[in-house]
Formats: sequence, C-alpha cells, structure tokens
Amino acid sequence: MNKGIVMEITDKNIIVMRSDGRFQRVARKKRSCEIGDEITYADEGLNWRSPSVAGRSAIVAAVVFCLVLFASFQGKLGSPEVVAYISIDINPSVEMGIDIRERVLELRGLNEDGEQLIQAVDYKQKPLETVTAGILSSAEQTAFSKGEAEIVIASTVIDPSGKVSDTQIAEKLRIQVTEYIQTSHPTQVESYQIASFAAPQEVREAAAQNGVSMGKYTVYLNAKSSGAVVTLDELKTKSVLNISKENPEVAQIMAPDRVPTKEAIKQLVEEEKSGELDKRLQEWLKNREQADKNRNNTENRQGNNDFKTDEKKSTVPSIEGKTNRDKDDDNDDDDRDDDRENNRNNGRDHDRDDDKDDDDSKNSGSVNVRPGSINPSVTQPGSRGTGTGHQGDNRDDRDDDGKWSSGSNNDSRKSQEERRREAEEKRLKEQKKKEEEARKKQEEQREKDEERKKKQEEDLRKRLEDEKKKAEEKRKKEEEKREKAEDKRKENEKDREDDRKNRDDERDSREDSNSERQALRNDNGEWTKTWHRSLTLPLFNERQ
Repeated sequence: MNKGIVMEITDKNIIVMRSDGRFQRVARKKRSCEIGDEITYADEGLNWRSPSVAGRSAIVAAVVFCLVLFASFQGKLGSPEVVAYISIDINPSVEMGIDIRERVLELRGLNEDGEQLIQAVDYKQKPLETVTAGILSSAEQTAFSKGEAEIVIASTVIDPSGKVSDTQIAEKLRIQVTEYIQTSHPTQVESYQIASFAAPQEVREAAAQNGVSMGKYTVYLNAKSSGAVVTLDELKTKSVLNISKENPEVAQIMAPDRVPTKEAIKQLVEEEKSGELDKRLQEWLKNREQADKNRNNTENRQGNNDFKTDEKKSTVPSIEGKTNRDKDDDNDDDDRDDDRENNRNNGRDHDRDDDKDDDDSKNSGSVNVRPGSINPSVTQPGSRGTGTGHQGDNRDDRDDDGKWSSGSNNDSRKSQEERRREAEEKRLKEQKKKEEEARKKQEEQREKDEERKKKQEEDLRKRLEDEKKKAEEKRKKEEEKREKAEDKRKENEKDREDDRKNRDDERDSREDSNSERQALRNDNGEWTKTWHRSLTLPLFNERQ
C-alpha cells in the first residue's frame, strides 16, 4: 500500500503527491477525500504528471555531460579558433594559423612574394601537412628554382598551457620539408639548409610590429646579439640565404646545432626592448674596429722594419758596435718576443767596448782599427791626416751613441705596441673563450629544456589518455545504466500490458458467460437444450 497527499480531484481520478516528491494519478472510485488529505491507495501502475526537482536535475546533468563529452572530441564548443601560428621563410614568407586539430584556418603572405605564392593554395580547413605541401610545390617555380635555399620554420602557440605543442609542430614541418627536398632535389640536398624552432608569443608580436616573420625576426635578434650587422630593411627585401652569403656569421647562427631555445629568444626580445642589444652591438663593433686598427698598425710597423733592415744591409758599417747593433736589430725584427732584453744588454756592452777603445786610443796616441773601418795611416780623398784622427773617432762615437739612443727609443715604442697587441689578442681570446663557454651552457640548457619538455609532453599525453579512458569508462557505465533502465521500463510496460490483457480476457469471459446463460432460455422463458462450446455433450436444464 502507498500513501500520498491529495493535490487535485477530478470526476474519475485523484492526483496525489508521494513521499518521494513524485505525482501519481489514482482512480477515485467511491473514495471521499479533500485536497490536502493523506490517503492510502494500492499501486496500480505509475503515471506521473510532472517530473520532480531531482528528476529535472538529473536530466539537466545528463544533457550537460553529453555536451561536455561532445566538446572533448570536437576540441571546443562553437566554431574552431586559431591556437597556434607557423611561419615559413624561403622568401616568399608565409604564415599559417591552425586550430586544435591542426587544420589551417588562416593563411597569409608576409611580403609581396608570399602573397603571390598563396594565391593558388587551397587551405580552408585543410590539414597542416596538406597546406605545407601545397606551399612547397608552389615555391618550386620561384625560390626552389635556384637550386639552393635557406628555409626557416618558426611556430608559436597562443596559449602555452594548451594541448598543442609548438615544438612538435616545428619538428614535424622540418621533417616534412627535409623529405620533400630529398625527393624533389636529391642531388642538391646539401644546398638547402633548414632550421626550425619554437618561438614565444612575444616574438610574433614584435615581428608583426616590424613587418617581418617570426623566423626572420629571430635571425635579426641572434645576429645583433652576435655582433653581425643585419637590418630589418634587409630582412624585408632579401632572403635569409642572401643575407647569410653577405654575413657568414648569420649562417653560423642559424646552424641546426645552434638554433636558440624559446627561453633564449624571449630573453633576446626583452634585451631588444630595453636597448641592451644595441649596446652589445656597439661594443662588438668598437672592439672589432680597434682590432682591425691594431692589425693594420702591426702590419705597417712590420713593413717599415723590413725596409730599414734592407737599407742597413745595403750600407757598409763603419764600426764594430754598429755592425753588432744592426745584427741585433735584425734579430729583433725576426723574433721580438724572445730576444728583446738580450738586444738591450748587447747594446749596452757595445757602448762600454767603444768607450774602452776610445780610452786606449788616447793613451797610445794612435787610432784603434776595427774590422770594416778605414785605416788612418792611409790617406783617403776627403780624409784628414794623423793629427786629426783622434778627433774624428770621438765624433763617430758620438754619432753612434745618438743612433743607438734613437734605436732604443724605437725598441721601446715597439715593445709598448707589442704589449698592446698581445693584450688585445689575449682579451679577444678570453672573450671568445667566454662566448664558447656561454654557448655550451646555452646548449646544455637547451638540452635540459628539451628533456623537460619531452617529459612534460609525455606526462600530458598520459594524462590525456587516462582522462579519455576514464571518460570512456564513465560513458560505458552511463550507457549500461540507461540500458538497464530501458530494460526495466520495457519489463514494466510488458507487465502492465499483460495485466491489461488478463483483465480484458476476464471481462470477455464474463460477458460470454452471461450471453450463454441468456441463450439457454427460449422465448417462453423455458430452459432449452444447447451445446456448450467447452463441452462435447448436450446439457439439459430443468424448467424453472
């Protein structure tokens, strides 16, 4: 038995509200009650007038679940949106915008050649690989027709926390372009250089402000950071290949093993905004100019020294000290770093020998004859007699002393210049060493970042697979639950149908029985003999 509160009364039925909040129609029969009374009734089959609050909530929850489940497979509700951008620079330069399913929604040319290139490319809602293949095929008539190219691929995501990986997209396109070059230009593979990398969103914004692609703007930042002079106007009009030919440093910067990481590129963007890159470039240029100036001075000094050496060799030396100093100067020119101090000591020894010779000549009253000098006993044209020989020797010694003093000053200047040159070379070597160490650290950091990204992507993939698996299991459970509810409903419906048929059969049986009893009487009201359909013998009934 069930209980309920009377909510509505009609001629044939009573609407009651059960304890679980559901409404049920009950046959009124001869029941006497009023609205608000609690009555007891037998369960004659459920017939609700309207669902309860809990029932409506369950329906709404089921609808929301279906929408969310549908959205998880479609990527999002509503129309698709761009979640990532990819730029390809061959000159032409183009940019593509893709949705979460990596289907191209946008395609634009970033320069005049790029606009012409994409005119014949069908891209709307096409897979990324298909559109890229169309771009490469169109480039065969322009950029690829030269048999060489520098291809730069850059990708960035709008939401870094989304499900699309800019690193994977860049690597996927690099592999596709490489395979295309190997197939279309098998004999010129080495003439095509391909660089791909993931860039932060800040690079795309800065590149758009300057009217270039993400790839070219990254080349500009790296060139500026490394001391290579590349302007944005050149990047707008020239290909990366032509710029690399004019500036070999650019080709080294964009080598596959030296492609910068996303964090490094972001740092360069910040340094460009703050003006730090301009200061670094000016310092590079200043150091380079000073190094070139020092190199030219060194070459000029070397040429002057060679000329002086040849001039000394062509003249006849007058005294032994001068000959020795000439030899010392020659040795100094050949090996300045090793014999500089020895030459100075030798010069001082020669001075002392000359002074000693002068003293001896004063005491003896004769002139000391040195190898290569003129014998004073022999009269030469324009020479003086023996009475003036001593005075001439003193004058020669003073001339030699003045020449040696001048040579010492030259040696001092040479030593200072050599020290400056050595200091400059040492500084450049140390700077190069520091740059190499920084590059190695950057490479190590990039490898660590790659490993961390791979791990994050693997964790994300596993988490997505787990979520998908859980959603599938939940969907199956909901499906089983719905099937069970449907089976139960059908079973109840069948039971009600059987009950209705049984009642109809009982009613028909009663009606048939009444009809048969009525047929046993004749017109006079007497009982007659008749055959019952369920018996094989006639029945005889007595008259009343």
